Amino acid sequence: MGHFTRFDPNSYDLNKSSKKGVLIIHGFSSSTYETLPLGKFLSDKGFRVLIPNLPGHGTTVEDCNSFRYNDWLDFLEEKLAEISIECDEIYVIGLSMGAVLSLHLATLFPVNKIITCATVLKFKNPFVIHFLIPLLNRIVVKQKKIKNQKKKKMKKRYSGYDHYPLKALNEFRKLNNYIKQRLHLVQCPILYVHSQSDKLSITDNVNLTLDNVSSTIKEKLIVEHATHHLFYESKDRDLIFSTINSFLKK
Repeated sequence: MGHFTRFDPNSYDLNKSSKKGVLIIHGFSSSTYETLPLGKFLSDKGFRVLIPNLPGHGTTVEDCNSFRYNDWLDFLEEKLAEISIECDEIYVIGLSMGAVLSLHLATLFPVNKIITCATVLKFKNPFVIHFLIPLLNRIVVKQKKIKNQKKKKMKKRYSGYDHYPLKALNEFRKLNNYIKQRLHLVQCPILYVHSQSDKLSITDNVNLTLDNVSSTIKEKLIVEHATHHLFYESKDRDLIFSTINSFLKK
């Protein structure tokens, strides 16, 4: 069984009486643990907030490896359809791979706005992702993560498996290839949030996203101190949360 730290196997539906619905999507091999802080904040601001765990997430590496990217797409399409029936306004927020998935939803549904945070459309190590992973995932299903001393000190803030689910990572690669071809179909207003201290989402993703969507309204927030997990405690979190709230309420 795969090991994990600070996982939350639960999904959340907050402030159900509100007619302004927000779907928040967590990142690859993570769980709602990393998105719940933002969800609680927006719920307090008057939004209904749906925070689901993606199929194969918040459980085990083996479970994560058993799903394909189409499973993630189908699952989120159902969730967005559910909340759309009960809400008058629909917003989608995604973190990391969740940002990629939010872009997909915006190509299909008439969402009011989307917010993409720490988007990973272009990988930091393209050779590993596009050449090695398609080969390795057939032989090795998981790879232990190497943790340095700094990461050990941050263990309390870590919300992912301690192994990489390589088969699922290959599905992430396929997902990105699919979404890149469909970015032009995104027409709703978009806010892009990026941290210069992010070690996973390279800066190239900002222009890759904003230059290829067809949205008339494109805004971005660039912060300095936050990690890839933008919704954790940092010097930038108050600014990130307030900017997201303001963008949704414009």
